[in-house]
Amino acid sequence: MAIEAASSLHRPIKIWTDGLSSLIAILNPKSHHSMVQEIQTLLLSHKHIHLRWLKAHVGYLGNECADQLAKEAIIKGDSFLLPKPLSYLKSKIKSAALSIWQDNWDNGETGRSTHDIVPRVSNKTIGWNREEIMLVTRHGPFPSYLQSSNT
Repeated sequence: MAIEAASSLHRPIKIWTDGLSSLIAILNPKSHHSMVQEIQTLLLSHKHIHLRWLKAHVGYLGNECADQLAKEAIIKGDSFLLPKPLSYLKSKIKSAALSIWQDNWDNGETGRSTHDIVPRVSNKTIGWNREEIMLVTRHGPFPSYLQSSNT
């Protein structure tokens, strides 16, 4: 919004922000985010506009005022929706999948002896060797295992 407003002015403009991650995204020439690409296009066509970063919550009057106005707009319901970043969506999907997996693991009928040893699911490797896995899961060339398969 500020870039669009500044684009009609034909004098040097500095736009200050405390959104470092936004600035980093704008500097990324490989970004696929449509809003970032739109900002990049505007900045390339309006060389007199420069973005600058300032540290948040350290007493810069203009920045504190902007933060307060943003909070008031959210309270009033005047906010606008921004698309969620892909990383946020991936995180939410991963979290939901792990939750479903945990629920199935807790309420399943099989693997109870393993569940007693490893009650929490995870997508990280445990680092067990083959023998430890066979012992815990009771799947391997053990006499009791061989005995039960003969009957």
